[in-house]
Amino acid sequence: MYMNKTKRGLIIAGAVVNLISIAASLIISIILLTDKQLQKELINNGYMYLLTNSSNIFYSVISFAAGLAGSILLLYSVRSKGKYFRRSIMQYYIGFGITIFFGSFLSWLLLFISMLIPDIIIMNTPSEVRKEEIKEEKAYEEKRKKIEELKRMRDNGDITEEEYKEKLFDLL
Repeated sequence: MYMNKTKRGLIIAGAVVNLISIAASLIISIILLTDKQLQKELINNGYMYLLTNSSNIFYSVISFAAGLAGSILLLYSVRSKGKYFRRSIMQYYIGFGITIFFGSFLSWLLLFISMLIPDIIIMNTPSEVRKEEIKEEKAYEEKRKKIEELKRMRDNGDITEEEYKEKLFDLL
């Protein structure tokens, strides 16, 4: 049972877009902070809003760190083809929330769309299904043989009834 590929792809795309967005924002903030000539040109050309949004390096660094953490949590939640998504749903929610506060509009959009798609689909290829069946059959046969061996040992008097029950309990 694996995660829906579309949902997984949207979550990965949202995390990657978020990473690119926060990295670009940090780089632009550093450039605007250090280049006084560029600052003057932006002010003269009427782009003051760029300076007010990116001149606070403290906010840019905090946004970068939080956005990085959110993207890592999102990517962690869909690891191994989404096999463990249900177990790591809390990491997904936390990463989603962080991305909402510190991410770009496109990453929000991708993550909101991913929420509309079901988590899990149980549609495996016939070969995957057969491999799983073979594994289950082998495990069943191994347990059956061990139980028969325990019964034989109990009947021969090699182990007591209590030992038989204890070993059977451990086996099952």
